[in-house]
Amino acid sequence: MNKGFYALAIVISLLLHGALITAITYGWEASSMPERKAMPKFVQAKLVTIEAATPQKNLPKKVDKIQQRAQREAEQKRKAEVERKRRAALERKKKLEAEKKRKAKVAADRKAREEKARREKEQKEKELKEQLAKERQSSFDEALEDEQELLDANEGQQAVMSVGQAIKQQIEAVWSRPPSARNGMTIRVKINFVPTGRVVAANIVEGSGNAALDRSVLTAIRKVEVFPEVAELAREEPVIFEREARTTILNFIVEDLRQ
Repeated sequence: MNKGFYALAIVISLLLHGALITAITYGWEASSMPERKAMPKFVQAKLVTIEAATPQKNLPKKVDKIQQRAQREAEQKRKAEVERKRRAALERKKKLEAEKKRKAKVAADRKAREEKARREKEQKEKELKEQLAKERQSSFDEALEDEQELLDANEGQQAVMSVGQAIKQQIEAVWSRPPSARNGMTIRVKINFVPTGRVVAANIVEGSGNAALDRSVLTAIRKVEVFPEVAELAREEPVIFEREARTTILNFIVEDLRQ
């Protein structure tokens, strides 16, 4: 091991000394030699195509990119035109529908107004007819009522006259005139009845001027006292009784005395 180490050391030492001697010798020669001008070197260039060791990628050509961009722009324009036409068609459709609805509404409103006017006209005509019918019926009813009232009045008057005549006849049948009575003397008497025909009051409204004659009439009324004709009228015609017979005024005239 020691022998190899020493041999290596010797070799290295020899190499170092040789390099030192060579450097010194070269430096001296260089300093002693005249300077030479460097001659320009001409370089001949040659285009060499170097192919990459790695596989070459299939890159799109520049022309293809321009065509693709032009195609994309054309496609975008086509889509934009299609969209514009679609929107325009949709807008036209909306306008047509809106116009159709407007016309339909105008027609419906006009029809509604015409229908309303027609109903109002028919209602007015109906009301006018009903009013005329009512007026005719009212006139007819009034005329009928007036006629009925007239008939009732006539019948009432006849009934009252008939009852009054019966009352007067019954009173005169029991009337005893005093000797002082004279033909032509007149006594006006008011008699009050109840529905049973009974006399409840008798008063002289206008005397004859002969007190005895006036008293004789009242005496005759009290003698009769109840009049069946008055009771019958009150039972069958209560309205006429209340209006015409409950209070009855009669005139008694002295006519058949011998002078």
